[in-house]
Amino acid sequence: MKQLFPLHASIMVENFSDIILDYEITLLSLKENSVVCSYDNYLLEINADSLQIKSLSANRLHLTVEQLNFFNLTRKDRT
Repeated sequence: MKQLFPLHASIMVENFSDIILDYEITLLSLKENSVVCSYDNYLLEINADSLQIKSLSANRLHLTVEQLNFFNLTRKDRT
């Protein structure tokens, strides 16, 4: 089946407690209160007092966080 529209990475944040990443995700580091992942052409770092994975698949990551402390999205260098 051919897709009508190209898919692009998206980040949805609801009330700073639910974070949903849609697209191909590579988890680089996962700890009790932080996650670092490669996301399309970006590197995403999240740190919170508490971090839980609600769901995880090849194309989607849904996190629930308490007291979001750090959210950093940086573009990867293209070589």
